[in-house]
Amino acid sequence: MLRRAALALPLAALARPALAQPVFPSRPIRITVSAAAGASLDILARALAPGMAQRLGQPVIVENQGGAGGVMAMSQVARSTPDGHALLITGDTIVLTEHLAREGGPALRDFAPVTLAVRAAQILVTHPGTGIATAQDYVARVRAAPGRLNMGLPGWGGIAHLVNEMLNRQLGLRVEYIPYRGGAPAALDLLARQVDAIVITLPAVTEHVRDGRLIGLAVTTATRDAALPDVPTLAEGIAPGFDIESIQGVLAPAGTPPAITARLHEAIAATLATPEVASRLNDLGYTVVAAPPDAFAQRLAFLSQRFGAAIREAGITAER
Repeated sequence: MLRRAALALPLAALARPALAQPVFPSRPIRITVSAAAGASLDILARALAPGMAQRLGQPVIVENQGGAGGVMAMSQVARSTPDGHALLITGDTIVLTEHLAREGGPALRDFAPVTLAVRAAQILVTHPGTGIATAQDYVARVRAAPGRLNMGLPGWGGIAHLVNEMLNRQLGLRVEYIPYRGGAPAALDLLARQVDAIVITLPAVTEHVRDGRLIGLAVTTATRDAALPDVPTLAEGIAPGFDIESIQGVLAPAGTPPAITARLHEAIAATLATPEVASRLNDLGYTVVAAPPDAFAQRLAFLSQRFGAAIREAGITAER
């Protein structure tokens, strides 16, 4: 009798239904953007949201959390439950923040890469009313009155700040920085002539340059951008060898299961591949990458090494 009961145990175990795996997604997905509404990160997030929602079967809500160099947005997502329902869209800031050692700021290890979505140039732009028409004019203006030109920064310690410092060190320039809570408010103040120039991710001002409300002086990449082919590079105009490219992507909290990050990546990549999304982003100056989690992790590691060295050389600190 005992033997029959013992033999029956494995059969009973086999007869039990397998434990159901959690359904993903089981509720709306929230994407936090580490920039103000209207910034290039916000443009990307809102381009992705409808396609992601369609493919994942749940609403995708975009929330903007600008300010504090992106730390507030990063910290909020890093503390979220790692189940794929809380995501972060950010750019190079995730790398720069770690090297600036901002108090309470998250580190790369606090996130699971999902998708390296796009890359884009930074662009030096000014207002037609300044009388600055070329990159050479810009250099001459700054040299004529060191520290007088007001340079708007989309964020203290962000990629635009790093670009400015690297350019200033190469050319021996000095400007007066005016920090903002994101690219959109900085661009609005430039349009209103409250500042003299800004360096900003190109897609945030592409249309303003095209319609003549702003003047594109130079892009930071080694080659001109197809979205604004008449705008020269810094390398060809004033700073030989200069080459910095921005990236933007989607991250989840560390500990998010690989199966979930893989499904999120598939939805994001499929959305980026649709003709309407790809053409819109390309027209603004983005280059669609749609690289998977492992490739995104490798890129972040490379940028951490490169930008960390640049921050130390330039002496950039977390606070002004």
